[in-house]
Amino acid sequence: YLDELQGKKPFNQDGATDHVYIPRYNHLSGKSKVVGGWGMQVNYQSYMFPQNAHRVPGYGASFKQQVRKMQPGYLQMGSFAKVTAHEKNCVTVDPGRPDANGIPTPVVHFRFSDNDRALWQAANQSMLEMFSHLKGKVFPSLGKAPSGFASHEVGTVRMGKDPRTSVLNSYCQAREVKNLFVTDGSCFTTSSEKNPTLTIMALSMRAADYIKDQRRKGEL
Repeated sequence: YLDELQGKKPFNQDGATDHVYIPRYNHLSGKSKVVGGWGMQVNYQSYMFPQNAHRVPGYGASFKQQVRKMQPGYLQMGSFAKVTAHEKNCVTVDPGRPDANGIPTPVVHFRFSDNDRALWQAANQSMLEMFSHLKGKVFPSLGKAPSGFASHEVGTVRMGKDPRTSVLNSYCQAREVKNLFVTDGSCFTTSSEKNPTLTIMALSMRAADYIKDQRRKGEL
């Protein structure tokens, strides 16, 4: 919480949430004991709508005045780190638990690795170090393990060149069903700390060009 901004006039930032981003920087200091990196999103909460009003005690006119006074000082920062690809993180099916249509129920297997936890701890320490230089109060909301409060799940329907280790070819086409293309994040083999949206768009455009070419040749 930034005390110096308390009582300032709030500004209408509707539609501009999370518009400050700190890209990965942990690789700039040389060798690291962990694989991957992290980025940070900064959310300066000087909005017209007081999201944190429920944290302020009180009632009536004095409560409203206090909420209005405190609103400009809220600042939040969250880190987003890479989760390393691991063979045991996968999706299987359980024939013993079919759904209403008799189809085996999918089972998700996922565990954070030691590297994932170490990377998460390093990101937290770096974030706290930044806050230590601010003139304000720090209220860490850090758990004992990565929480995944805003995860971008990717993988499980891997693309690749080897049919033994991938479901899709390099154009996101299913090997066993020629007219099936999977162009969302499922085709990823790994992912960084960055938002996967642009990569998904690029893969979709690549797949679309391939589909058009295959249709022209009569292969689809």
